[in-house]
Amino acid sequence: MVVVIVGGGFCGSYCARKLEKKFDVILIDSKDYFEFTPGIPHVVCDIEHRDKIRVRHEDYLRKAKIIIGTVETVTKDYVRVNNKIINYDYLILSSGSIYRSPFKSNIITAVSRSEDLVNFHNEIEKAEHILVIGGGLVGVEMAAELLTYTNKEVTLIEQGSRLLKRNPEKVGDYAKEFLLKKECEIIFDDKVVKFGKNNFLTEKGKQLVADFAFICTGIIPNSKFDFKGFDVKFDAKGYLIVDEYLRISDSIFVGGDVVSLNEERTAQNARRHAETICKNIINGINGKSLVKYVSKKTPLVISLGSYNGIFVSKNFVFPGIIPGILKRLIEKQVMFDYRKNGKGCCRNNSLQ
Repeated sequence: MVVVIVGGGFCGSYCARKLEKKFDVILIDSKDYFEFTPGIPHVVCDIEHRDKIRVRHEDYLRKAKIIIGTVETVTKDYVRVNNKIINYDYLILSSGSIYRSPFKSNIITAVSRSEDLVNFHNEIEKAEHILVIGGGLVGVEMAAELLTYTNKEVTLIEQGSRLLKRNPEKVGDYAKEFLLKKECEIIFDDKVVKFGKNNFLTEKGKQLVADFAFICTGIIPNSKFDFKGFDVKFDAKGYLIVDEYLRISDSIFVGGDVVSLNEERTAQNARRHAETICKNIINGINGKSLVKYVSKKTPLVISLGSYNGIFVSKNFVFPGIIPGILKRLIEKQVMFDYRKNGKGCCRNNSLQ
């Protein structure tokens, strides 16, 4: 039984780890490593942390075959990658999303990615004034890291009327208060419409001068495959529409950022997708009923620099030092889990 997994992020790498003991697993990824992407805002400010958020696929997978490349064609029987056909019994599309660098990258090797992050860190070091475009989760965390770990002037611009607008209002209020105390300039109800080398023009005609800018907007699903032989549905933003079992066909499952679901695109939800997909592949092979995936509002931990943050669970909001520490502990636990699963380790990750 061959299971092909496209994408080695939170969903794909989890599926590969869980299924490689039971099936012939092939992981196809454009990179040779897994990266804890929520840690990137911290890394570009504290560059010595860069190797702590990354592990090569071959170092945590024991049996799975790894192919570095980009899938071009998807059919009900095979995928085409690097101009070669790879047949499968089950396919998992967890190709993720495209986001502005440095937050997500298609740099192939872990070594080159490390050099890439060093380059961003050096740009920060040279800059005096840094512009952060976007007041969502990534923008707020990036601004907070800059204000905590550097002595740079920081301006954040948000086209809406508040920060973190997908969360309860008090979450954005706390983040705003934190950033203002750190002397961050915040501009609301405006957006950058013209990008220059050091000059940025806003929709309202405001000229912003900055030595460097982080663009923290514009996530795009990585769903541009050449699907042949069956119909695939996309939502208005290009995310793949799935059934209640996370499928687009009987043998093709979809998880992670590329799937169209009414929920936050977080590492936690990507893992929940992976758990459901793994159970359904095993259940399908054993003739058991498939498990329905149910979206739910999962807790969110927002990092605000080194030792501050916000814990959000529905309408419950708990800010301060404990959520800040919790965010770091989550990162450490995830990376420890991958490294502990590495070759030569006796850990058993098989599904029951």
